[in-house]
Amino acid sequence: MPSLRFAIRSLIKSPSYTLIALVTLALGIGVNTSMFSIVDALLFRSAPYPEPDNLVQVMASTRQGDMRNFSDLEIREIHGQAAAFSSLTTLGHSFYAMAEPGRPAERLHAVCFSQDMMDTFRTEPLIGRTFSRDEFEPGKNQVILLSEDFWQSRFGGDRGIIGHTVRLDGEPVTIIGVMPERFNYRFLWGNVALWRPLNFTRDQSTIRSYRGFTLIGRLKANESPAGAGAQLSSVAVSQEKNFPKDYPGMRYRVVILHEALMDDVSRGISWMLLGLSGFVLLIACANLANLQLARTTVAMKEFAIRAALGASRARLLAEQLMECIVLSLAGGILGFVVTLWVNSLLENAILIDGAHGFKASMNGAVLGVALLVSLLSGIVFGVVPAFLVSRTDVNTTLKQQSRGSTGGRGQHRMRNALIICEVALALILLGGAAVMNRGFQKFLNRETGWDTSHVLTGVLPMPEVRFDTPEKRIAFYRSIESKLTSLPGVEKAALSSSLPLFNYSSDRPVFTDVPAAGQSQGPSASHVMITPSYFAAMGIPVLAGHDFPPDIKAGDAQVIVVNEALAKKFWPHDSAVGKRLGVFENNQTVWREVIGVVRDVQSAANFTNGETRLQVYRPLVQEPWSYVNLVVRSESPGALADTVRRAVSEVDPDLPADQVATVRQFVDRTQHNLIVVGQMLIGFALLGLALAAVGLYGVISNLVAQRTTEFGIRLALGAQSGDILGDVLRRGLRLAFIGLALGLIGAYALARFLGSIMPRLATPDPIALAEVSLLLFIVTLVACWLPARRATKVDPMVALRAE
Repeated sequence: MPSLRFAIRSLIKSPSYTLIALVTLALGIGVNTSMFSIVDALLFRSAPYPEPDNLVQVMASTRQGDMRNFSDLEIREIHGQAAAFSSLTTLGHSFYAMAEPGRPAERLHAVCFSQDMMDTFRTEPLIGRTFSRDEFEPGKNQVILLSEDFWQSRFGGDRGIIGHTVRLDGEPVTIIGVMPERFNYRFLWGNVALWRPLNFTRDQSTIRSYRGFTLIGRLKANESPAGAGAQLSSVAVSQEKNFPKDYPGMRYRVVILHEALMDDVSRGISWMLLGLSGFVLLIACANLANLQLARTTVAMKEFAIRAALGASRARLLAEQLMECIVLSLAGGILGFVVTLWVNSLLENAILIDGAHGFKASMNGAVLGVALLVSLLSGIVFGVVPAFLVSRTDVNTTLKQQSRGSTGGRGQHRMRNALIICEVALALILLGGAAVMNRGFQKFLNRETGWDTSHVLTGVLPMPEVRFDTPEKRIAFYRSIESKLTSLPGVEKAALSSSLPLFNYSSDRPVFTDVPAAGQSQGPSASHVMITPSYFAAMGIPVLAGHDFPPDIKAGDAQVIVVNEALAKKFWPHDSAVGKRLGVFENNQTVWREVIGVVRDVQSAANFTNGETRLQVYRPLVQEPWSYVNLVVRSESPGALADTVRRAVSEVDPDLPADQVATVRQFVDRTQHNLIVVGQMLIGFALLGLALAAVGLYGVISNLVAQRTTEFGIRLALGAQSGDILGDVLRRGLRLAFIGLALGLIGAYALARFLGSIMPRLATPDPIALAEVSLLLFIVTLVACWLPARRATKVDPMVALRAE
C-alpha cells in the first residue's frame, strides 16, 4: 500500500516528532484504556457464576429510603410470592473469633446462608464437600467452608485440613471444604474467610425490624427482573396495609446482581474518572494536531509541487491520514504497556472490604476499546492538517518565497483553538484534583462535635448463642468497661451500640404527640444505646440537664438524652429537659423522659451525607445489644491498640476486639479508595498540565522559528529586545487567558458534580480554583517566555542572509 509505505518513510525521517508523538499517545491511550478497564470491572462485568444474567438481588424502597436488607419475617413473606425464582438464598454477614490451640483468637468475616445457596451460585468446592440439608437445621450448623485465600494463608493450602476442628466463638466446628477462588466474588462477599449454614437466633426470627439479611436469587428461564419485581407487589401491598408505619410507600424491585452491588456514588465516580481521563487524551490529541500543523506548514511547498506534478487531492489526504493512523496504532501498542502498568498500580492500591483482590483484567471488550480509541485518536489529530494539505492552492504556495511565512489564517485559528482547549482542559483537571483534595483536608479538620483526636474505637460482636440473655450481656459490659478503665493511660472507657464514624444506626420514628390515624408518624431519629461514661469518653459536652447516673439499672425509669437538633425541633422555645418523647417500637408506643441535651455530633468518615441528624441516647442496660463498640479516651490513643486487644482477650479469650483503631486510622482505612481517587485526579491533572505546557511551548517555539526573518529585520531597523519579547508573550498569554477563563467554568461545573455525589467532601472552592489557576498561569508564562527569550537573541545578519 503506497500510502502506508509513504507514512512509514515520513515518520522515520522525523525521529524527534515520531518519538514525541508516540510517548504522548501512549500516555493518553494507556490512561484511557486503564480507566475503561476499571469501569468495565466495576459496572459491566457479570458475577463469576454460571448464567450470571439470571442472578439477581431483591431490593425495596419506602418513602423513608432504600432497603437492601430484610428480616427473617419479611423474607418469609417474600418467599410466599417468589414463583419467578428457581432459588432464593438468604445471606447474612457475621464475624467469628477463630481459636486454635497455641494461637491467639482471630476475628474473621463470615457469611451465613440458607440451604439453597448451591442452587443459586452453582459452584462446587475445590476440595471437600458442600453442606448437607440437615446441617441447616437449628443447632446443627457446626460445619464451615473456607475461602481459598484463607485456606492458603492460615493453613498453607494443606489438603488434610478437611475434617479438622477449630473453635468459632468458643464453639467447636468442623472444616468440610474449601471454595475455589472463582467463587469468592468480593463485591458480594467482601473480605470473607468462611461460609456457614444460617441458623436464625430467637431475636432474628421474632423481631420484624431485625434487618440483617440479603436476598440473592436465580430467576427461572424466561423470567425477567421486572416481572419478578412485579410479582412481589402483593407483598408490598400487604406489608404497607398491615404495618403502615414501617412500610410507607413500600415497593419491591429485582436487580441484576452485578448492577445491584454498585451504589450511585461509586458509579458516578467511575464515570467521572473515565471522563477526566478522556480530557488527558484530548489534550494529547490537541498537542499532536498542533505538531502536525507545524509540519504541514513547513512542508506545504513540497505538497504544492507534488500536486503540480499530478498527485491527486485524495492521495495527499490519504497519505497524511495514514501517517497519523500509523502513529496512533503504534502509540496504542505502547499504550497497552502503560495500561498494564497503571492497572497493576491500581490493583495494588484499591481495596475491597479492606483487603486486596480487585482485578482490572484486559478482556476482549477492553482491547476493542483500546483499538477504537487508537484509531479515533489518529483521525482526531490528523484530519484537520490532512484537510489543509488537500486544499493546498498550488499557484499561491509556489509563489511564496518567504521563509517567514507562518501559514494561512485557517491554520492560525486552528492552532489557537487547540491551545485554548489544552489550557482549559488542564485547568478542569487541576481544579477537580484541587477541590477534592482540599475538601478532604478540610473534612478531616472540621468540627464534628466530638473529640476525634483522643479516641480509640473498636468493635465487640458478642455471639448470641453464648450471650443469650440480657443479664449475661450486661455482666459482660461491666467486666469489659471495668477492665478498660483500669488500663494505664486510659482516662475514660465506654461501650455503645454504634458510633458516629459513619452514621448512628437504629433509626426509629419519634414524636411528642401520638399521630392520628393516617397522619405522618414523625421524623426518624437515631437511637444509640450507651454506658453512662460515653459522653465523657467521646468528648461530647452536656448542654442542659445531666447524663445517665453511673448505677442506672435495667428496671429503672425509662430516660433518654437527646441532641441539640432534636431539642430545637420539638421544643424550639422551651427546655427539653423534663419533656416526654414517644417512639413506636414493636407495634406499641413507648414514652421516655428527657433528662439531658448534648451537642450534635457528625460522622467522621461519611462523605455523602452532611446533615445533622436527630439523635436519642438510651442506657445500654435497658436495651442490651449483642453487638457493641468500645470507646477509649487517652492522650495517645494509637499507642493503646495492642493493650486494649490484650485486655479484652483477658476478659474472654474467645472474643477478640476487632477493628481497633484511632478515628484517623478508621477514616484512612474506610475511605482508602476515595483517597486513591484523589491521587488519580492529581495524576491526571499533572499529566494534563505537562502536556498543555509542552503544547504551548511547541506552538510558540514554532511561531518564533517561522518569524525569525521578521524578528531579524525588526531588530536591524532598531526594535528593542523587549518589544520582541512582549510581542511573543502577548500572543501566547492571550491564548492562555482565554483557556483559563473557559477552564474556570469547566472546573466549577466539575466541582458542582463532585459535590452532588460527595456533598461533605467536594464543593466549589474559590480559593482552590484560584490557586490552580495561578499555577497554570505560571506554567504557561514559562512555556511562552522560553521561546520568546530565544526570539530576542536572533542575529539580524544571520536572519537576513538566510532570507
